[in-house]
Amino acid sequence: MSSLNAVFDIAKSALMATQKAMNVTSHNISNANTDGYTRQRAELTAKEPVIYGGLYFGTGVDASNIQRVYDSFNTIQLRTSVSLLSRHETAGGHLSGLEAVMNGLDGSSLSTRLDALFNSFEEVATNPSSYGERSALLANANALADSINTIDSGIRLNIANINGTIEGKVDEVNSLALRIAELNGQIAGTELAGIAANDLRDKRDILLEDLANIVDISVTENGNGQADVFLGGSFIVAGTRTSGMSLAADPREPESYNIILNGATINSRISGGSLKGDLEGLAYYQGVHDKVNLLSASLVKEVNQQHAAGFGLDGSSSTDFFAPLSVYTRGSVSNSGGAIVSSAFVDDLSQVTLDDYEIRFAGPGSYTVVNTSTNMVVTGGAYTSGNPITFDGLNVTIQNSPLAPAAGDRFTVSVMENAARDFSVAITDANKVAASSTAAGVPGDNANATALADLRDALTVEGATFGSFFQRVVTDLGTEVNNVKLNARAQKAYSDEIRAARESVSGVSLEEEAINLVKLQRAFEAAAKVMQTADQMLETLLNIR
Repeated sequence: MSSLNAVFDIAKSALMATQKAMNVTSHNISNANTDGYTRQRAELTAKEPVIYGGLYFGTGVDASNIQRVYDSFNTIQLRTSVSLLSRHETAGGHLSGLEAVMNGLDGSSLSTRLDALFNSFEEVATNPSSYGERSALLANANALADSINTIDSGIRLNIANINGTIEGKVDEVNSLALRIAELNGQIAGTELAGIAANDLRDKRDILLEDLANIVDISVTENGNGQADVFLGGSFIVAGTRTSGMSLAADPREPESYNIILNGATINSRISGGSLKGDLEGLAYYQGVHDKVNLLSASLVKEVNQQHAAGFGLDGSSSTDFFAPLSVYTRGSVSNSGGAIVSSAFVDDLSQVTLDDYEIRFAGPGSYTVVNTSTNMVVTGGAYTSGNPITFDGLNVTIQNSPLAPAAGDRFTVSVMENAARDFSVAITDANKVAASSTAAGVPGDNANATALADLRDALTVEGATFGSFFQRVVTDLGTEVNNVKLNARAQKAYSDEIRAARESVSGVSLEEEAINLVKLQRAFEAAAKVMQTADQMLETLLNIR
């Protein structure tokens, strides 16, 4: 074994191993700016020695493996931080949009318009016989209605946009899951053949981070090197199999989706990613929308009741100032009977609570009316198709169409649901503004106009005035926007720190690779010199006579 042929073999192994290591270094350098690339390192190991003449002789070097310089714990931390950052940034974007809608794009907030309305009632009370003050009152009332309608349409538009975004992200999750499953199959096949699938693993890690950017995930690796991906305890990817997400209408909230995975609704189990931010943004919009509807319905109820008690310059009375409240009903999407609501209206405005209700059927012959705002039973009784059901100032008629309602069927009843959308001024003739409290007091009596102006300070909306209620909504929103932005900044700093830690381990340093390249160059030259020397020695032996 201690022959020149052995020296040739050793030199050859050094040349081959060094060449492979240079290939790895070149690959690192070429991917120095590639997102998600993990630095690779050629592992060089001594070949098995042989015994010759009672001595161990080395047989050279092998490039035994190409290893990823990889920290799995750091990768898990990075996915988690990316997921939380995406959540806060997405929610913050939605809240900032909502804040802009509420503050008014034209610089005039709803508070300003409310003040203008009640100032106009005071001016009419100061000069009840003047047409000019009455006309100014109607102009300010219409400006208030425009502001409320604008807020309502802005909120509805953004809710529709968020729902569209959620639809797109569910499709994206499904697409990413399929690609991860495909890579799982490729990685398993490659590594079962004894070849490190480093670049395929990098591609999979990029897809997993993209997935974590949308939803919070947990990842485990099975014995075949395949990544199993879970969300809230349900699998999205298991080896080469996937479980697709889907969307279903929420039976209790028509503007929302239920996100379905493996047959279960998982909205509450999503705790991170931009999808969580979308769900939070949607909840914020819906919550504020409810508040704006409540404010609008309260304005209509209180102002109309007081205005109807007075008399206009033309002797008119019982006149609504704002368009009267409408009653909106809808059957649950899970209803199995055939009954429908054929009519619904406000029967007695003074009895209206502005709460939401459900008419629930225990069977075709009986119903219960439940106030869903307080979870209290209001009334109930035997059901007869076409007979009105009256409660809390509302009149609702349900009839068979053609089938009777089935057990478990529900009908939602609300006067608040579209109050902001439908908010408008009913009076077009300034003479009908009811400033007087009696017919005999026209035109100089101002008692009813004064009572209307006093509504400014009445605690009519959840124990607050109209103005202070709206300010509370805006203040709470501003506080929430600030909190989300602070969370996003803190999470961004943490994510940057984790990513920097990953780069320090797995990232490519061009300086380090350049040094390594020089070392490999010297090693290659030395191995070549060994081979050249051995060749010269062999030639000398062959020339001996």
